[in-house]
Amino acid sequence: MKPQKPSFKSRHGIVRSAMKKDLLYFGLPAISVFFAGLVVSGRDGYDGLVETLWSLAAGSQKLEELSTANITGLVMLVAGLTFALVAVGTLRRFYLSTLVIIEGHQLITHGIYSLVRHPIYFGVIIICFAVPTYATSLFGFITMSILVPIFLVRIRLEEALLAEEFGDAYRMYMKETKKLIPFIY
Repeated sequence: MKPQKPSFKSRHGIVRSAMKKDLLYFGLPAISVFFAGLVVSGRDGYDGLVETLWSLAAGSQKLEELSTANITGLVMLVAGLTFALVAVGTLRRFYLSTLVIIEGHQLITHGIYSLVRHPIYFGVIIICFAVPTYATSLFGFITMSILVPIFLVRIRLEEALLAEEFGDAYRMYMKETKKLIPFIY
């Protein structure tokens, strides 16, 4: 008799996961809405934002030449990226793009995670709103706002997984720390 091959989860050190629900309730809807938001924001949305960043970095365009909406969109993009990247850096090896608990997983509550439980989502939401803000697209802004409840669904899935794994320690962390927006919510 041939020995059984270890499962995907055991090969990758996954202790708990919510990958199927994550893909169904978050991944597919979020990707669909995000790309719809980019399309609705039009050519001046994502492409214009990236072109402006490059031209500012290269020195071929000056900040004074941009509209208030353009500058606001750029500031939002940089702020969102900074927030998300600091959060990913704080998690280090425990950052995973899917909802899983790996062997040796630790609850991170220091750094940016002492201000808010889900700083990566906060940063990404800011980034998503940066595009229609830059493009001054009301329809883009409305479309991107559909992402907020989708992120809240993922947060609910993630918190259930973390509470199951870390028990009272995570529930206490939830009571002491805001969910998504530092000092507010």
